[in-house]
Amino acid sequence: MKHFAKLYLYIIGFFLLIFLVMNLTGIMSVADVKYYVQKVSAQSPLVIGLVIYLLLASDVFFSVPTIFLVTSAGYLLGFKWGLIVSVAGMFTSGLIARLLCTVFGKRILGFVLGDDEKISEVHRLFRRFGPGILLIARALPMLPEATCCMAGINRMPWRQFLLYYLAGTLPYAAVLVYLGSISSRENPYPALAGIVGMYVVLWAMWWWLVKRGGGRRKE
Repeated sequence: MKHFAKLYLYIIGFFLLIFLVMNLTGIMSVADVKYYVQKVSAQSPLVIGLVIYLLLASDVFFSVPTIFLVTSAGYLLGFKWGLIVSVAGMFTSGLIARLLCTVFGKRILGFVLGDDEKISEVHRLFRRFGPGILLIARALPMLPEATCCMAGINRMPWRQFLLYYLAGTLPYAAVLVYLGSISSRENPYPALAGIVGMYVVLWAMWWWLVKRGGGRRKE
């Protein structure tokens, strides 16, 4: 299990490094993302949707604030179009991460692990836990992108990847978009309360998955 965790930590550390570099250099900070959304909020729904989609799709490169963007989509576009734009953006980001790590997966495994036995252990563990992690990856920042990378590195079947990634992303997006659509600048509390409740559920599921893995015999 430690080699599985090590690979995850390396990938998450890489995304964290990108986030820090982008924010410290001012290339793309959280404040910039909020500024762009505020700037286009008076534009047509098409422009708003395109900007939010592009920002969400770029998450794999810039680590944008997903919660803010998805709730903003609901607030600015309404439930239907907010959901379409949000799912499309997050889905695109996940596909990019999956494709990149499919191409460079062998090099990543060789660099981080370098041993065939350790690599086989990681493949075996991802076959067991990968689908479950994809379902609840939204519980933690950067975990969705890291898990999509893991799916590419471990050559998870495309049909399985798409099914579980969408199954985990769609409910997450639906809840946040709905909360955004019923909130307002004067009354943001429905979104705040709903977000807290959703994360309590996701964290409980994450804790169960970790406990289930820890309770099994060591790989």
